[in-house]
Amino acid sequence: MDEEKRQDIMETETPLTWRDGAIPLLALGLAALFWADFSPDRTDWPHWGIFALVCAHFGAVLAVLGKRAQCGAGSVFCVAASLALGLGCAIYQSGAFLVMNCFVILFVAAMGTFALSGRLSPGKARAVPDTIILSFAAFFTRLGKPFRALGRVSRGGRRQAGTALLAVLIAVPVLAAVLWLLSSADAVFAGLFRGIRLNGPPEDAVMRVVRALVLAPFLASALCFIREDPPKAAPARPDRDKRAALFLPVTALLDIVYIIFCYVQIKYLFGGESEASMSGGWAEYARSGFFQLVVITFIDLGLVLLGTDEKRFAGPGGRALRAAFGLLLALTAVILVSAFWRMGLYIGVYGMSVLRLLTLWAMAVIAVSLLAAAWKLVRPEFGSFRVMGGFALALWCALNLAGPVRMIADYNVDQYLSGALEDVDTWYLNALGPDAHGALARLEEAKDA
Repeated sequence: MDEEKRQDIMETETPLTWRDGAIPLLALGLAALFWADFSPDRTDWPHWGIFALVCAHFGAVLAVLGKRAQCGAGSVFCVAASLALGLGCAIYQSGAFLVMNCFVILFVAAMGTFALSGRLSPGKARAVPDTIILSFAAFFTRLGKPFRALGRVSRGGRRQAGTALLAVLIAVPVLAAVLWLLSSADAVFAGLFRGIRLNGPPEDAVMRVVRALVLAPFLASALCFIREDPPKAAPARPDRDKRAALFLPVTALLDIVYIIFCYVQIKYLFGGESEASMSGGWAEYARSGFFQLVVITFIDLGLVLLGTDEKRFAGPGGRALRAAFGLLLALTAVILVSAFWRMGLYIGVYGMSVLRLLTLWAMAVIAVSLLAAAWKLVRPEFGSFRVMGGFALALWCALNLAGPVRMIADYNVDQYLSGALEDVDTWYLNALGPDAHGALARLEEAKDA
């Protein structure tokens, strides 16, 4: 009876292919490459290693998915953005942007992976929280499945699964030991593995193997997770409250406050009234409220995007709400111009920095987001998140590929040489990395001339 049940289970299980059997080996390779790039004892940034890791990741994902990969516009965009940012890490040497890009790549690559597997659509607002939720599920919910798959591929049950696992556990340390011995014996051969540094002390090689073996099961779990068919869509939830009264009072009050604020900006900031200089000078006046204004624009955008709904506009008070939202966006645009004006005054006195360049990027994203939100008022069915998120990511990729550190250094040096800046912080520019050295060399030549 037990034999019959076992046979029935084997017949109802999903047939496995070489892709399922290759998952543990792919995961082990990715784990080894990850620790080669980000090992705790590494003192330099991997640069090209980040790009290689991104390529290897999507290569493994496509190998596991095969023809089931959903190569839509959203997934292709996420893959291309991840590769572009990895390439930016390889070309330029800025530590600050490398750190930020590693986090951006981690999230965008995860979103692209789940989009390729058909589990989410990057063009929807839910894609952001869904990526986080799916990432935790992928790493922790399929830990035992790769080893069960090895046993099923060998058609022998638990004993064969254990044998396959034991073979992997034996093969990896033996291979590492042999490579270390050969690297120690021949300097040319060791140079081929300089990135992995197998020619170091043996205890370091052992720790790298251990780290790879610890990380590999979690990566294998993620590969098994995306290989499964995505679950069926949940039934549609009942519509939420679509009354305009939920948003109209707060929007009307904000409009009144913003009208007063915009009047102050037009008179004292844009108009050049002397009261502005009483707060410590134009630069200090500009610096004092910039970040608060940026936060306010995000609040206004969120309010408009959450409240914009065709059914809500069609109900009682819908027209008034649409008008209030339109006025709110127009006043927010004035606030954004005020923030941009303030930052321009501040940069004109103190020069460009990484943080100030990032704020200019953020303001460009906010400006496009305001336009997208305005169009959503006209066409409530418009997918505004797709435009805002896509533009933000595309502009971030363009900024990184343009060489941000070189841009900052060139701007500050050029402004100083032209007399627009009273001083240039050479210590800060030098700390940004080798990409700033060209501008600093021009500065030294100008001083010596």
